[in-house]
Amino acid sequence: MRRAPVHASADAAEEAFYDAMRRGDTDALMALWADDEEVACTHPNGARLVGLVAIRASFEQIFSGGGVAVQAVDRRVHEGGLLSVHHLIEQLAVTGRGGAELVECVATNVFVKTVAGWRMVLHHASPLGERAAPAQAGSAPTVLH
Repeated sequence: MRRAPVHASADAAEEAFYDAMRRGDTDALMALWADDEEVACTHPNGARLVGLVAIRASFEQIFSGGGVAVQAVDRRVHEGGLLSVHHLIEQLAVTGRGGAELVECVATNVFVKTVAGWRMVLHHASPLGERAAPAQAGSAPTVLH
């Protein structure tokens, strides 16, 4: 097994995650996860996966047809000393019955800083639906969650 690269920032780890997805490289993608059986992943319309074995199996299935044409856009990052939470839009180019189309998912990626660099502990992606209009300054929220 090859040695996992050390990522000096959560941003670098996230870019490596999406690069591995584009290449369909399960080993490179799994090297980014924390060595912890409580890591979790939820794919769009998928079940909650907990543990490295379940996560690896899911990505092996996803990559069985090759890499995924994905771009991470509209990122928002909240970072502290040892934890970094990234909320973003994944844009996926897919071919459906009607030809090529762009599918968008909202994703949350959570990274922890370890002695081996920044590692992923959570990836959760869900279909985006419709984008909300940008909030106006001083406007009150219409939905509380």
